[in-house]
Amino acid sequence: MDGTLATAERLVEAIAARDLGGVMALLAPDASLRYLVPKGPAEIEGAAEAAATFLEWFGDADVLEVKSVRVEPFVDRVSARYRFLLHEREGWEVVEQQMYLDMDGEGRIAAIDLLCSGFLPFGSPEEARSSGTHWFDAGTLGCADGLAQEFRRRILAIPLGEVLVVQTSDPAAKEDLPPLARMMGHTVRSVEPSGNGRLLITVERGR
Repeated sequence: MDGTLATAERLVEAIAARDLGGVMALLAPDASLRYLVPKGPAEIEGAAEAAATFLEWFGDADVLEVKSVRVEPFVDRVSARYRFLLHEREGWEVVEQQMYLDMDGEGRIAAIDLLCSGFLPFGSPEEARSSGTHWFDAGTLGCADGLAQEFRRRILAIPLGEVLVVQTSDPAAKEDLPPLARMMGHTVRSVEPSGNGRLLITVERGR
């Protein structure tokens, strides 16, 4: 397993470096990439096509900083989670991706299943570099079907004074979640659209 973890770590490094050849070298020729981004799901076949997809996502950034990486075994797969801070013409953005990798008999990556948070804007580099910001992509979850309970669990899991940014596609969350957060003793910093049809609710843990 140590060798597969090292391969996953090198993959994240190559993605962050925008190294097309480096990504391709770690993939089996017929590798598959299945991913879910805010726009929806897609599937890519072939090492060159998969590597080009990562370059399409990150290649236009003039600055890309690796904020965190966590690689670990997950049953018979490898889990790789990473967060990038990047700057493009539109300003600073942060993105987090979670990958599950399958390896072939030669130690190359044969399949990637990937979930992406989307590219989320920050107002300034200082805010973007803050280590006290945590992200929760709630998808279509609403307060009527579990958002309130999951929000409560996640906000209590972060240290006092740090921030949880909730990203949701449920328009009713704009009316439901902020009052709940205030009732729990937290501070709602902002409620704003993310630019991709979703809503960002930023809450500072108060107690």
